[in-house]
Amino acid sequence: MATPPSRGYQTAFYDQHEGVRDLEGRKRKARKIAAVLREHAGFALETATCLDVGCSSGIITAELAPLLGRVLGGDFDLPALRHAPRGADKDLMFSQIDAMRLPIGDGAIDIVICAQVYEHVPDAEQLAAEIYRVLRPGGVVFFSGPNWTYPIEPHYFLPFLHWLPAQLAGGYLRLFGRGDSYYERSRSWWGLKKLWSRFKIRDLTLELVLHRPDDLTLDKRLAWMRALPVPLLRTLVPLMPNFNWILHKPTEPWLGNDKSADIPG
Repeated sequence: MATPPSRGYQTAFYDQHEGVRDLEGRKRKARKIAAVLREHAGFALETATCLDVGCSSGIITAELAPLLGRVLGGDFDLPALRHAPRGADKDLMFSQIDAMRLPIGDGAIDIVICAQVYEHVPDAEQLAAEIYRVLRPGGVVFFSGPNWTYPIEPHYFLPFLHWLPAQLAGGYLRLFGRGDSYYERSRSWWGLKKLWSRFKIRDLTLELVLHRPDDLTLDKRLAWMRALPVPLLRTLVPLMPNFNWILHKPTEPWLGNDKSADIPG
């Protein structure tokens, strides 16, 4: 069994947060990820090896499996993994893993799914380094995650919670009967660009707002944006509540993101 880093992993998240148990909501997210991979991976998906890091109960992982070759869903949260789909598909596996020390060889993975995970781990830099290590050159990451700049905290839906010092944030949660301490650590658009700076970043956040198919269900928080001019929307991307990016691991040494790589939408 993996040993957590000194900060420790978040415990009981699956049991305490209804969103990760929402079957239809998770399936919609899987359809979104599948659509993005089909359009932006740049290689055949049906033979690709995929790691879904922080897979929780594996609903999204299982939905993506028919699109891909071999798929591993990993999470540190054993209570969540106990609900993972079990079956005869030898190409779909689930395991408890420590995202700070992935039990996978260098360059062994074609695709990594890192959806709503970075804020839940002990060390986001270590997570990013491990994902970079296990991904082959030319491989891709589907990344999504919350924006620290957005004023409504996305896990508890309490305004400004994530802007407060840890002690005050814990008191805020206790006041509303939502928990004893606040664990999540989100980052801004600029902070996330720095976190993933070893990759070539393709920001799809605006594209998914403007062109998301009906069956993927537009986030109600963003529906009003479709009425705004696109040039104005581009300036608003760093303020959106959540980001969706494709990260490409370069096939040659990469010195940082150029302007063409991370233009929104």
